[in-house]
Amino acid sequence: MSIKKTIVFTFFSLIFLIGCDNQNWEEPQAIKEYSPVEISEIFESHYKEIFSEVVESIVQINLYNQDSKGIPTNKSGAGAGFFWDNNGNILTNYHVIQPAISSKNISILIRTYTNDEYLAEIMGYDSYSDLAIIKINKQNTVPLDLYDSDIISPGEITLAIGSPFDQEFTLTTGIVSAIGRTLDSSFTPYKIPSVIQTDAAINPGNSGGPLLNSKGKVVGINTQIKSNSRQNSGVGFAVPINLAKQVVPSIINGKSHLYSYLGINALNLDYGSRIRANVEDNFKGVLILDVLNEGPAHLAGIKGDSSMQPDLNYDGDIITKIDTYKIDTFEDLMSYLALNTEAGDIVKIEVVRDYNYLNIDVMLQARPD
Repeated sequence: MSIKKTIVFTFFSLIFLIGCDNQNWEEPQAIKEYSPVEISEIFESHYKEIFSEVVESIVQINLYNQDSKGIPTNKSGAGAGFFWDNNGNILTNYHVIQPAISSKNISILIRTYTNDEYLAEIMGYDSYSDLAIIKINKQNTVPLDLYDSDIISPGEITLAIGSPFDQEFTLTTGIVSAIGRTLDSSFTPYKIPSVIQTDAAINPGNSGGPLLNSKGKVVGINTQIKSNSRQNSGVGFAVPINLAKQVVPSIINGKSHLYSYLGINALNLDYGSRIRANVEDNFKGVLILDVLNEGPAHLAGIKGDSSMQPDLNYDGDIITKIDTYKIDTFEDLMSYLALNTEAGDIVKIEVVRDYNYLNIDVMLQARPD
């Protein structure tokens, strides 16, 4: 056989082999169908696995009044928490341990899932975020894995573990109902930003416990419920774990966390304020009503409303962007400042003034008490 004929034969042989190979790859794969019972069993198995993996990193927090000898007597409060690191530091809510801050006659007793008990000392707290760190004398504690709360979405599965109504280490499940909420603080005039809303059952005693995702990683710290009866109504709230990542290192190091701020009073644009500001329909942004004297915005030349009269048109700057982050609401602005900046940072603020876009550099200051 000539070389030419050999090449042609080899070429057509390869085509045949490739064709056969492609035909094999294109065979449809069987798709397994699960019955409702099997689906339920898969969920059950997954929840059980998560609970068993994380529960020994979660603690019950009990507050007791002390007798004259310093021995804990009657119980005066309860909550939950979880290990932040392997040095015995426990993250919880500020409001859970606040009575022990106010009174030296209250001790904090920690109970683990294995029924070990430890007295805890207060390392520090941040009332602005309703977070606190307490510590027990135990080494090699196992911290929970932390997630990125900026990337969660409504509809994702949530699991909450705490001690509602003194029922230790209770697991409840639900979904992320909403993100980006702001929550009033009982201790400061500032709101907690980027709060997660969930319908997982949250009740008194859940405060300070973790809100987990379907991977068993912490997305938030359960903190409040919205209810007229102080019982679960399907509207629970958790401080985002990304805020804790910002705040906790300062607390552990014995420092106060310094929040940055712009020094403005502002409102979200709505139907009426857009008319008064003479901007187009559905224009998004934060309308500045007032700038605090000698505050960061004032020093940078950002302008508030000149009239401050309820029956006159608005002419204050409208914030539409900070750095590269689009600002639709005041909640967006608060969240960005709390989660992404520190006092002393220089940020670029985009504002609309007299129908023109301006970019203004602002050096942030520490939030005043």
